[in-house]
Amino acid sequence: MMEDILTNWTFYAILVVMLFGAFIIGYFFGNSSNKTVVVKTEKVVVPLASSTPKPAEQDANEDKQDKKRIEIDELSRPGPIRALKTRERSGSLSNDAKMSLAEEKLDFESIGRGDRHNKDDFQKIIGIGPFIEEKLNSIGIYNFSQLANMSDKDMEAITALIDFFPGRIHRDDWKGQAKKLTEKENQA
Repeated sequence: MMEDILTNWTFYAILVVMLFGAFIIGYFFGNSSNKTVVVKTEKVVVPLASSTPKPAEQDANEDKQDKKRIEIDELSRPGPIRALKTRERSGSLSNDAKMSLAEEKLDFESIGRGDRHNKDDFQKIIGIGPFIEEKLNSIGIYNFSQLANMSDKDMEAITALIDFFPGRIHRDDWKGQAKKLTEKENQA
């Protein structure tokens, strides 16, 4: 090892000088970037009017400022008012927004109101899987009788509300299948 150092001493000397140079350059650049100049300024208030306010006026001004502070302070406190959540994190409409949209587009007077607590298994209808069943439930359709009573306009509205393939409800005859299942339930 010692012989190696003695034979290549110029290489090691150059290496040490280069490392020392890199240290010096890094020290100066690093040290100069940490230096910041702070200038302290004093705030000078210049009165607009030459007359000084009387003590009674000062008290009235302070009371007005205190009232403003209280009003602003009351407004800045968190309260029960919150923005309505219309979309989930995935970008889909929240259930409340879907229900209000369904109320506008669907004629619940003709199809009827569903019972959320006594909902039917829509997966018995060919063309409805668990995902579509969940979407139907989210817009207020829970029972076979609702599907059996829907009109063509309602079919179009449901297709738009659940983002389903246009015409699929009609092709799979959800209305006819729902009527048969409703009749079976009534007979049983």
